[in-house]
Amino acid sequence: MTPRAAVENTLEAVRLAAGAGASAIEVDLRRTADGVVVLHHDDDLRRLWGRPESVAALTLAELRDIAPAVPTLREALEAAADGVPLLLDTGDPVVAAAAHAELGRLGAVALFCGAAEAMAAVRARDERITLFLSWYGELPPPEGVLAAVRPQYFNPEHRFLSEESVAYWHARDVLVSCWTVDDADRRGELLAWGVDAIISNDLNGVVKSCAERT
Repeated sequence: MTPRAAVENTLEAVRLAAGAGASAIEVDLRRTADGVVVLHHDDDLRRLWGRPESVAALTLAELRDIAPAVPTLREALEAAADGVPLLLDTGDPVVAAAAHAELGRLGAVALFCGAAEAMAAVRARDERITLFLSWYGELPPPEGVLAAVRPQYFNPEHRFLSEESVAYWHARDVLVSCWTVDDADRRGELLAWGVDAIISNDLNGVVKSCAERT
């Protein structure tokens, strides 16, 4: 989860989320032209930083000249070092493998979420790491995908969840997460169904809703 009070995928957002009660902090990963894993959602810098350049086309030094607030994965791990894990989101298997290698170099722990190919790449490297398999549609993942990823969490967009589907995954010993839930009524409905994790921009709202159910 990330708070609304800071720009997404910045160290300020990570620190605010860590101090506000998040159980994990979802961040998005990209890779620079010189192979450094950084936090950024979009392929290019237009939406947040008003520039057309692609993150993948810039070296870290060039990226820092244009958007100095974009942190490296290493910096983000250090900012969240008080015990709140990062949830590393990527759909790119190359970026996923690079991020996992960085965790190994640093002796750091994190969780991963993302599309099947990227999560399968991480699972091939690490049998024990916690993976959230992101999913985009009403039909469940094929059995071959589940066998390759072996996710601890099924992580669809929230509008594709129902009380029956939550029960279905729990019966398979798979936890259920969903994204991105900023509406309080929908959040309450999902928690009543037994959803195990919610990714949201409204961190304070999620913390409050979870506390009300305990």
